[in-house]
Amino acid sequence: MLTYIFSFLAFVTLYKGIKIFFGWRKKLKPVKIMRGAEPIYYKRGKTGVLFFHGFTSSPCDYKYLSKYLADRGITVYVPLIDGHGRTPEHLASKGYRDWIRCAERAYKRLRKDVNKIYVGGDSFGGSLAIIIASRFEVDGVISMATPVFFKKERLFKIVFPFLSFFKDYQKKWYHSALGTKLISERVTYDRIPLRCVKHVLKVIREGIINMKDITVPILIMQSTADFGLSNRSVDYIATHTRSRKKKIVWIPNAYHVFIIDKGKERSFREIYKFIKET
Repeated sequence: MLTYIFSFLAFVTLYKGIKIFFGWRKKLKPVKIMRGAEPIYYKRGKTGVLFFHGFTSSPCDYKYLSKYLADRGITVYVPLIDGHGRTPEHLASKGYRDWIRCAERAYKRLRKDVNKIYVGGDSFGGSLAIIIASRFEVDGVISMATPVFFKKERLFKIVFPFLSFFKDYQKKWYHSALGTKLISERVTYDRIPLRCVKHVLKVIREGIINMKDITVPILIMQSTADFGLSNRSVDYIATHTRSRKKKIVWIPNAYHVFIIDKGKERSFREIYKFIKET
């Protein structure tokens, strides 16, 4: 019986591989960046911050935070991660190596303009920030809802990978408590390429492994009402990074991407204070 099951899965995998390959060739024509998904770059002082957006999202999530910091003399760069800001098909053609290389290029670009550099990110972007901080010289890390433990572990680690054998995309779901205005203001994909889920998990895993190499000051932030992440993620990051200076900030009753939700100004102040005091 197991032989038949494995044979069936191998056939489905091969079929999907061929289907995806020819689908990419057909669909991956030059596509303009979605309106509002463009990279953000404010060139100000010699202190800079490199922010990475979340999976399927875009730099648009940082439009308020970026302006807040830029108005206070800080250079801010939010690159568009490879595969994002165009179509879900473009994202499906990318993987964890593409995303990490993109993050490395962004670091090198910002480094040319600043003397001090901080790296940060929300969710999947927080994992990228930790990876970059473990590989390059930085002055601090800003971790915002960086994933370690999920509230629905099986959904991300079992269900989505299993569904990828039978379907290419999963419609994105938003929590019912979120307001329509907040959702409408974001520039994201409405579908998740399921083949990318395993690559996202690789980025998260790489971030977790590299936490032991973080010795610079770190600001760890998460919403008390995060519907996706367990509060244990914050404790794990605080315990497994070797920074002497660590600060944990809980943002009350906000969305997973709390820098665009109610009370976002508090997170802005905490980030600015962290940069100025380290």
